[in-house]
Amino acid sequence: MAGGSGVHVHGDVEGQVVVGDRNVVINAERGSSVTVRSEPPPFARRRARPAGRALPHRVPELLGREGELAALRRWLSQGHPVQIYGPPGIGKSVLLRRFAADAAARGQDVVYLPAAGVPVDDLVQELFQACYEAPDYKPAPAVTQQLMASVHALVAVDEFQGSAEDLTELVAAAPGCDVLVVTAERQEWTEGRALRLDGLLEEPALALLTEELGRPLRGDERAAAAHLIATVRGHPLTLLQAAAALRSARAAGASGAAGRVEPEGAAGPAGLAVDERALAVGVAGGLSDGAGKLLRILCAVEPLPLSPALLSVIAAGPAGPAGPAHPAGATGAAGVDRGAAAELEALRLASSEGGGFRATGRLAPVVAERTGPAQDPAVLAAALVGWARGATRHELAAESAVIRRLLEAAALAGGHEAVRDLARFTAPALARSLRWGSWRQVLGLGAGAARALGAAADLAYFTHEEEARRRALGLAVGVAAGLSFGAGAAAGHLGGPASGHAASQAVSHAAGHGSAAAGKSALSSFAANPVAIGTAAALLVAGGVFVAFASTGGESPRADPTVPITSFAPTPTLTPTSAPTSSAMSTTGLPTATTAVPTATTTTAEPTTGQPTYGSGQCPPVPLAVGSFGPVGAGEQDSKSVTWDSYWECDDAKTLAVSDPTAWRVRATSCPVTQKPGPPRSASGPCVFEVVFSPPASAEPGTTYSAKVTMLDDWGHVAMTLPLSGTTATVGPTGPTGPTDPTDPTGPTGEGPSTQPSEPVPGA
Repeated sequence: MAGGSGVHVHGDVEGQVVVGDRNVVINAERGSSVTVRSEPPPFARRRARPAGRALPHRVPELLGREGELAALRRWLSQGHPVQIYGPPGIGKSVLLRRFAADAAARGQDVVYLPAAGVPVDDLVQELFQACYEAPDYKPAPAVTQQLMASVHALVAVDEFQGSAEDLTELVAAAPGCDVLVVTAERQEWTEGRALRLDGLLEEPALALLTEELGRPLRGDERAAAAHLIATVRGHPLTLLQAAAALRSARAAGASGAAGRVEPEGAAGPAGLAVDERALAVGVAGGLSDGAGKLLRILCAVEPLPLSPALLSVIAAGPAGPAGPAHPAGATGAAGVDRGAAAELEALRLASSEGGGFRATGRLAPVVAERTGPAQDPAVLAAALVGWARGATRHELAAESAVIRRLLEAAALAGGHEAVRDLARFTAPALARSLRWGSWRQVLGLGAGAARALGAAADLAYFTHEEEARRRALGLAVGVAAGLSFGAGAAAGHLGGPASGHAASQAVSHAAGHGSAAAGKSALSSFAANPVAIGTAAALLVAGGVFVAFASTGGESPRADPTVPITSFAPTPTLTPTSAPTSSAMSTTGLPTATTAVPTATTTTAEPTTGQPTYGSGQCPPVPLAVGSFGPVGAGEQDSKSVTWDSYWECDDAKTLAVSDPTAWRVRATSCPVTQKPGPPRSASGPCVFEVVFSPPASAEPGTTYSAKVTMLDDWGHVAMTLPLSGTTATVGPTGPTGPTDPTDPTGPTGEGPSTQPSEPVPGA
C-alpha cells in the first residue's frame, strides 16, 4: 500500500524532554521538533542511595568459586574495571550477582544493570537516572561524566553485548565507580582486567550434582557423575540439566506417568546423560504440551527474559486490526501457565528472575525444536501491537529489548506490517523515555518495513524522527542512519545537510512536483507524493549517492571525498579465529564504475553552524570483496578475523552490523577510537572485526546462507560493505564435512577446569 498505517498513538508518550542543550518536543502524530535551549540545563539532584533495578532475590551460594571472588575483590580494590567472560551456562551471571549481593550486604552502594539486548546509550542513561533525580533530562556525555564522578558505587552490568568501544564508553560514564561487567567473549580494553570463568573442579561439581538431585550420590552414581563431569569439563548448567532430567524421569517412572521418556542411549552407567542431543530427545518427550509451547516462546527471544505481561499477550495471540488494545494492567501473571513454567524450571530449561521468565543454556533450544514448530516472529510481533497500543511509555521502555528482538526477527521473516505498526507505537514512547539507543534502532526497523510496504507517510514519519534525533544530539541532519531509511536517506542527502522539509522538496521536484507548497512539512510532502519512494531510489542510482563497486587489485587508498569518486574493492586481511580445519575466506572481483557527486543548495530554519558539506559529511564508501566460509556443520560455528586497512576517522565502528543474524554474527575487536564526527582521513590504524558463521541447528545439509556486513560513517552513510556466503556441511558416509572433532562450544576451552582464576591480561 502507498499510504500510511492509520496508526493513532495515545497515552503518555507525548511531552518535552531535554537532551544536552536542546529541547525536544515528542509528538506521536506529527513528529518531534527540536529547538536550541536558551536557559541553563535542568537541575540534577544526587540521590542519597542509587535507585533502579534490584538484584534478583535468589542468589545462590557458590561452590568452588572462592578464588574467582577473591580475584574480583582484589582487582576492583585496585581501581580496575573487570569483565567476567566465558561460554554460556558457565556461571558468569551467578558470580556477578553473588559478588554484588555480598557488596550490598557490606553496605556498598550497588547499581545493577541487566544489559542483554540494551544499547550502550540506554545503559548510560539508566545508570545516570539510577544515581540522579532529573526527570526528562539526558545530559551530554561530558556532563554525565562530570556528574557521575562524585558517585562511588559498584556498577554490576550483566550480559553486556556491546563492542569494546561500547564497553569503554560505559566505563568512562562512571569514572568514580567500580565497574564489573559480564560478557560472552573477552573485550579488549586498555585499563581493565579480564577473568575467564572455566568449569568446576570435580569435588565442587559433585557437590553441585548432589544438591540438584536432592540426595547423596550412590556408589555407582558417583563413578557415572565423575565421567559426566570430565566429559563436560565441569560445565555447571550442563551438570544441573543432566541431574534434573534424571530426577524428573525417575520421578515420572516411579509414579507410572504416561509419555515420560528416559533419554535412550544418552546415559552413563547410573543414568546421568552425557550426550546432549539424546538427552534433548528424552526431555522433549517428557514435556507437557503447555511446557513445550512456553519453551518455544521463550526461545524465540533468548537470551532475553519475558515478563508475565508479555507472555500473556503472546500466548493469547494477535488481537487483530480491529480488536481492542490489551490493557497493560490486565495482562499480568494470571495469563502465564504456572504449571508449565514450574516444569521448565525443574528441568533447568528456564529460570524465573526479576518477575520474568527466560530460556537457559544450549539445551533449551535443542529441546524446543523437538516439541513443535518454531514460533513465527511476525505473529509474535503482531501479538504485541495491541498491547503496545494501551501500554504506558514506562512499560514500553522496560520491554524495549524484547520489542527490538521481535522487530528484527519479524523483519527477516517478512512480517512488514507487524514491524511497521509495532515500531510506530513504540518509537515515541522510547523517545519520551530517553531510551534513544533503542529509539534509533526501532526507527530504522520501522523505516525498512515502511519502505517494503510502500507506505510513504510512515516512511516520512520514521525518517523525520531520525533527523530530529540526530539534530537533538548535535549530529548532521538530512542524513538517515543507514540503509534502513531508504528513500528518506536519499532525499536528505541530495539536499545536503537539509531539514526534513528540504529533503521532501528534493524528492518532490524530482518526481515532477516542483510546485509543492513551501510550507509543506516532511511528513505531509511524503504522504502527498507516494511516488517519492521510488523516485528517491532512482536518484540514488542516477545521482551517484552511493559509489559503485570497482575491481579488485590489492589495497587502494580511499578517494578524496571532495572530487568525483572512484572506489576500489580491496581484499581485506582475513584470519581464521576458530575451527582451524575450515577453509580460509576467499574473495572475488567486482566490476569497475565511476560516479560524480551531485550538488544541491538548500536552506533550513535550524541553526547550521558546523553542518557538514559533502566533503566533510560523508566518508567515501569502500566495498570489500565477497567473503566465503567453507562448509560448517549445523549448530556449529566458524569465525574469521577481518582486517580493514582503509578505516578512516569518520567511520563509526559502533554501527558494524550484519543483515542476517540467524546465521551470522559480527563484532569489532580492535578499531581505533575516533572523534565524532571525524575528519575524512585515515585513522591511526586498521579496524579489525570478527565474522562468525553459525548455521542454525535445524539447517538442512548443503543450505547456503548469504548476508552482508556493513559499517556506517559518522553521518549515517554506508562506509563499508562485506558480502558473505557460507554453506551448511553435507553429511557423507563418515559424517559431516568439516572438523571431525569440533571443540565443545558449551564447555570452557583449554585443557580442563582451572584451579585459579585467569590472570589479568595486559590490554584486555
